Amino acid sequence: MFGFSLTKLLILALIIGAVIVGFRIFGRLTSAGEQAPVGDKSAAAAFETEYDKETDTYVVRNDRTKQD
Repeated sequence: MFGFSLTKLLILALIIGAVIVGFRIFGRLTSAGEQAPVGDKSAAAAFETEYDKETDTYVVRNDRTKQD
């Protein structure tokens, strides 16, 4: 009853494989629903930054101080 046999090992491998495949499919379905559309206005806007030598950090660039 508790011994190892080829049949029991194959069934165990099939069950483990089915669980792994199931989690992959479930993960793809849930991650596809979370992605924001490309034209979504609620997405975070990108800001131009520049290096400030005085503070040794990067700061957000204003349109007035924008260097061309």
